[in-house]
Amino acid sequence: MRVITAIGKAGAAAIVTAILLAAPKPARAGRLGTDVIALFPKNIGEFAYADLKKARSQKWFPQLQEQMIPEKFKQFEKFLASAGVDPNSQVDELAWGLVAEGLSTKTEGAGSSAVPTGEEVVGVALGTFNPNSTEAYFKQQKLPTFKARSYTLYSFGSGTGANDLFFLFIDSNTAAFGHREVLEKMVEVRFGAEEGLLTNDQIFPLINEANGNGVVWAVLNPAYTRLAMQ
Repeated sequence: MRVITAIGKAGAAAIVTAILLAAPKPARAGRLGTDVIALFPKNIGEFAYADLKKARSQKWFPQLQEQMIPEKFKQFEKFLASAGVDPNSQVDELAWGLVAEGLSTKTEGAGSSAVPTGEEVVGVALGTFNPNSTEAYFKQQKLPTFKARSYTLYSFGSGTGANDLFFLFIDSNTAAFGHREVLEKMVEVRFGAEEGLLTNDQIFPLINEANGNGVVWAVLNPAYTRLAMQ
């Protein structure tokens, strides 16, 4: 079940906070650190979080996996599993963002009827990783790699396909994955060369409102709100 609370003038769904899978609120709901939110680019149109460690014990977890968790994360899980990493025990939390395609600054706002025609995904998995051993395995497999500042991006695919998955380790507790362009933008945000999500005056206040209020939650800008209500 998805419960959407509209926030805007006269109840208009200009921006929404979505508290998903209306299960009883846990005694200590997961809260995503601001340092993780700060990694994401400013132009995120939908931002979501799942405390996977808590969610896996819930009856609705298969529904969450099927209906909400992005396909890129499922590919990333397979990617990690091939290197001997167990996502079910080593990935505790997940945050992801969607960057819409087919919209301009004008058409993505309130008062427009436009919705995204495509999107790029970028996500961050939090848990316990061993970057050195995992990266050594992928080097043995001769996977395509690309440099982004001081980080190495690994490609699950040829590295040239539009839908190829890329990932990198930020540290031993943080891995990022997604489309190459937006993942490289995340690296630039980390180095201070691009604006991050903390500077998005529409989305970030809603993230603060939703954060800590559920095992799973999401916030949407006007364009993604319209798409969700179709």
